[in-house]
Amino acid sequence: MLYSHPGVPLIVHTRQVAESCRRLLQSRLTNFDLPTGLLADLGYLAGVCHDIAKGTRYFQHYLLTPDHQVIGPKEHALLSSLLAKQVVSQYLLAFNLTETDRQLLPYLVFTAVKRHHGNLNDFKVELSLEAKADILSEQITAFDDEPLIQEILDELMSVVNFRFDWQPFKLYIQQKGYVDEYGDFELDFFDLGDYDSFSYDAKNRYYYWHQLFYGTLLLSDKSDVILKGITGQGAERPSLSALDNYRKQRGFDSPKTTLDALKNQAYHETLVELERAFSVNQHLYSITLPTGLGKTLTSLAVGLAMQQKLGLLAGRLVITIPFTSIIDQNFRVFEDVFEKPSSDILLKHHHLAEPAYKVGDDVLDQDKSQFLIETWQSGIVVTTFVQLLESLFSNDKTKLLKLPNLANSVIILDEIQQIKYELWPLIRQAFMTLGQHYNCYFILMSATQPLIFKPDEEITELVPNYRSYFRNDQFNRTKLINRINQEVSFSEFTQDVISYCDDHRDKNVLVILNTKNATLDCFRKVVASLNPETVDVYYLTTLITPYERKRIIDRIKNYAGPKQQVIISTQLIEAGVDVSVHTVFRAMAPLDSIIQAAGRANRYNEKGEISEVYLYAIAEMKRASGMVYGGDLLVKTSNVLKHITEVDEHGYLDLIEAYFNEVKKQADVLVSPELIALQALDFKKVGEFQFIEERETESVYVQLNDEAESLWEQYVAISERMELKPYERKREFALIKARFYEYVVNVPVPRDAQRIVFDGNKEHFFYVSRLSNPSACYAYALDDFRNNTGYVPVAQQHTFNH
Repeated sequence: MLYSHPGVPLIVHTRQVAESCRRLLQSRLTNFDLPTGLLADLGYLAGVCHDIAKGTRYFQHYLLTPDHQVIGPKEHALLSSLLAKQVVSQYLLAFNLTETDRQLLPYLVFTAVKRHHGNLNDFKVELSLEAKADILSEQITAFDDEPLIQEILDELMSVVNFRFDWQPFKLYIQQKGYVDEYGDFELDFFDLGDYDSFSYDAKNRYYYWHQLFYGTLLLSDKSDVILKGITGQGAERPSLSALDNYRKQRGFDSPKTTLDALKNQAYHETLVELERAFSVNQHLYSITLPTGLGKTLTSLAVGLAMQQKLGLLAGRLVITIPFTSIIDQNFRVFEDVFEKPSSDILLKHHHLAEPAYKVGDDVLDQDKSQFLIETWQSGIVVTTFVQLLESLFSNDKTKLLKLPNLANSVIILDEIQQIKYELWPLIRQAFMTLGQHYNCYFILMSATQPLIFKPDEEITELVPNYRSYFRNDQFNRTKLINRINQEVSFSEFTQDVISYCDDHRDKNVLVILNTKNATLDCFRKVVASLNPETVDVYYLTTLITPYERKRIIDRIKNYAGPKQQVIISTQLIEAGVDVSVHTVFRAMAPLDSIIQAAGRANRYNEKGEISEVYLYAIAEMKRASGMVYGGDLLVKTSNVLKHITEVDEHGYLDLIEAYFNEVKKQADVLVSPELIALQALDFKKVGEFQFIEERETESVYVQLNDEAESLWEQYVAISERMELKPYERKREFALIKARFYEYVVNVPVPRDAQRIVFDGNKEHFFYVSRLSNPSACYAYALDDFRNNTGYVPVAQQHTFNH
């Protein structure tokens, strides 16, 4: 008897994986211009082959000895992948294919099987096998029971009416002819062949064929090992009627205010337009509506209705959002809509999500929960842009596991303007390819809709009269007062803010600056100037803990007076943070950020008058702002606003469309390195993609309260349990991770330094400000928000007399 895992016969595991691959690929409606059923059959054959090299005596000895003794090369993926390539090459002889498909597909199966325990390298690198030839020759002679290997192949391959002889394959490996064969293919197909002349569509097709195939093998293999026979998990499609009931129970269909009536109108008109405009052959849609018009529930309704129209062709509904804070906020709404559903109906996935997959009243154990969450096994998945995009452009097997569950999905991207224009060419190609080949449907949603796709040609707007909403009197809530034509000093700007606050004690004020240092300097000057008896001043940047940020935002949202509120913030407050002030002061920024900032004022038209949004060009911030946003976007914004001194909200749409037309011209001439890598099948280079560019940071853990102190002690206890393997510590920590990171600040390391400034040494990878002995680098008082400036290097600390 040969085994794949302790107590699991090799034939049982390979059969399970093969059948799972076939079932997954049969159940997905994909379009790769291949004969019907061929993709599923190739998945089945890959599943049959993927672990065959575990049949060597080397692997069997390693697996079955108590101390996992190594007596020879136990690696199995490469030899198994060579078998898979030979099997598929022979299997394809019976099919009518293009010559290119016939040549390339077996090698794509080879890389998928080769890397089912590792991350993909660039395709040409994967084809270089000379260094492994001696090991492979040793392994091919280490099958002590070759008749049993042939029996396994015969029994399993009979499912697809195919037979493959083991002995010729053994000779093939022993003679090492594959070394030249693979090298010649790389030279003839890529370097000297026609591949470079293929269309973008053709190259995209091969890349996403491979990633789907690879992801299917990974998902099937891991499911068989981790879920161990658990069935019934997956996508349970929620009903649109649940949302209809939710809206009726809350009186949404009987609006009491003009704004509520407009929300209701937008909701129903969008659904009516979907009925008229939807086509199974049209994969890209947009929803463009002003801030505060209920896009969250409208988009949910559109997604559910689109699934209904697709019927059996529909997969999951994937709702992606830029920031985890908005995910948590929207997820609570969705939980109410579906009345606290189990995880197969509604799921939340981001890097801090708790690994708890709920089935009925029970929660599965942590390993199963985490696997089901990370592979999106639910009817509705609420996740981040990062999780979606870093799966589409990845060589990481853990990220690619979810790709089979992405096929056929309806995918909503909320606040789509958060995708920087440098990524537009890559996103455009990827989404159009996923629509064509994976039968995915995309809904792009924003109040400031970027021009990633050509309106009316490539993408269909589902709010055909969206301009009328932007020009409705209910959405004339703010006016932009443009002061950028006269540059001012930072001191002059802060004095304008202070004077305004003094002169308008009945108005709450939001100040948004582009850097943390400027935000801190402004905060300090405002705090020193405004009376604490009559004014609350808040500081919001990522240098205070998420715990504090949530407290501050809650206080702003639940404002009941009588003290004036003044918030000094970075741009973190702009997207999706549901606050409403009277007046905004904004440092110069790209126009879409300015419009988003305006959306934090008079959000519900509740202030009784039009709110003012003051835009300033601050001399000392010019260089830093260019580094944050890119000088080209600031120039385009200046050009659009050049002849405007004041414009009310009715005019914002014309401004943003003019701005994005200029941005599109620049995006259209960009060369995307990720797209070049993708089309060259350079998987590793594609995997270097980062949606958010990472800067070197160091983490500070701040014990603000008893809970934070207790969580730190739990973390230390987990870290010091030496009997645990690294993955076991990670699993233990996952249970407290979300709460733990409520008290963590990630501080950028200065570009000319090796570390951050802190009055203490690292402990278990964190600097620590203790509850009993707070760091001088971290100012915090429970109720004195004027004192709460978060992390500040000691050299920058100031003392205030309030």
